[in-house]
Amino acid sequence: MVKRLLLVLTLIAATAATTSPVKKNADGSVTVDTSTLKTVEGYMGPTPLVIHVDAQGLVSRIEALPNEETPAYWRLAMEGLSKAWNGLPADEAVKLEVDAVSGATFSSDAIISNVRAGISCYLESKKH
Repeated sequence: MVKRLLLVLTLIAATAATTSPVKKNADGSVTVDTSTLKTVEGYMGPTPLVIHVDAQGLVSRIEALPNEETPAYWRLAMEGLSKAWNGLPADEAVKLEVDAVSGATFSSDAIISNVRAGISCYLESKKH
């Protein structure tokens, strides 16, 4: 019984250790869930995103995941920033200099950092 439990725990740990935030989809597109990356925080805490990259390697959409940011500021930041990377090749998007949205600086900075971290993770996954 103990050996079986240890085997199950070992398998769970191995699976968790190899879980990647980069998910390849059947159509060749990729999604990157930044909630599993180093935590980037806004004013009220973590601000995870899902970054969508199409089959050609172009950023197609940035999607917000649930967070604790003040809804009005988060909405302002997402509306001002979420499309800034759309249509760019990932290797250009990761270097894009984007200005924070005035009035929502913490949320904006968190979005920008999360996008960079997520795209960097995607680019790194392509090397392997």
